[in-house]
Amino acid sequence: MLVLNGDDVRRAFPMADAVDVVRDAMRALAEGSAYQPLRMAVQPPALPGTALLKPAQVGSPTNAFGLKSVTIFPGNTDRGLDVVQGLVTLLDDQTGLPLALLEGGVVTEIRTSAASGVATDLLALPDAGDLALIGAGTQARGHLLAMAQVREVRRVRVWNRSAERAHRFRSWAEDEGFDVEIMASVRAAVDDADLVCTVTSAIDPLLDADWLRPGAHVNAVGAFRPDMRELHTNVLQRAGVVAVDSRESALAEAGDVLIPLDEQVQLDLVELGELVVGGHAGRDDDDQITVFKSVGLAIQDVASAAFIYEQARSAGLGVDVNFP
Repeated sequence: MLVLNGDDVRRAFPMADAVDVVRDAMRALAEGSAYQPLRMAVQPPALPGTALLKPAQVGSPTNAFGLKSVTIFPGNTDRGLDVVQGLVTLLDDQTGLPLALLEGGVVTEIRTSAASGVATDLLALPDAGDLALIGAGTQARGHLLAMAQVREVRRVRVWNRSAERAHRFRSWAEDEGFDVEIMASVRAAVDDADLVCTVTSAIDPLLDADWLRPGAHVNAVGAFRPDMRELHTNVLQRAGVVAVDSRESALAEAGDVLIPLDEQVQLDLVELGELVVGGHAGRDDDDQITVFKSVGLAIQDVASAAFIYEQARSAGLGVDVNFP
């Protein structure tokens, strides 16, 4: 069994490849060649976090089978740790033997950002490039790279509750070749932006539709429970297209979708895979606001793990462990 740490994963999985891998995984789901049950969420009352268990199988040509276990502990920020921790286990699809054990936080970071990249490529205006990032953590970093992969990013603004974290993000981004403006409010950050990524652990909504310019595309990523949301209801009401990874998953887990539905808002959810295969045309005019609500799918993790495993083997990355 090959064991790959976060640095190994990052070296084997550049964003350009990640966008293609996730696009193919969503195509497989739309075409019926992928299998995944709903993820199981474990949230013991005595613990300050959540564990998610996510098995999946993706058919030809990927032929990937495996399981992701991930924890989300918001208090990790105060400890200097990433909020998301986890493991991805890649299994042989003929014998069930473990092929690889991958650090799951980096897999999550890259494939989540890549899914937003796919959605942005399909829904954002062709000349979109004024980017607002709401949140300055790990996902903000991944989303900046993903947006730059599918659009020419001309301007980057960031808002974060912690100014110190926003400054750390700006320092990192400058090392990556991006100039970043730190803004004092969400409204200031999104003013006239045509790409908006919300990547926070907010429970109450942060983004109002009245602040969005016509034609803006929004990737809503951070909220992962039915009681959490980053978008006010009016963003969903105003949107011409609301895309999700999976209707089933969104209707079970995504507060950004469930709360407006509880408020009797009519939503016609489009799956990302339907956009990939051309089953839905996407936006139909330049003034439409479009939204992608990401919940993350196990097929994205497992397909990513299969790609990373092959690249790591070729590059001599990781450590082999005798198992069993």
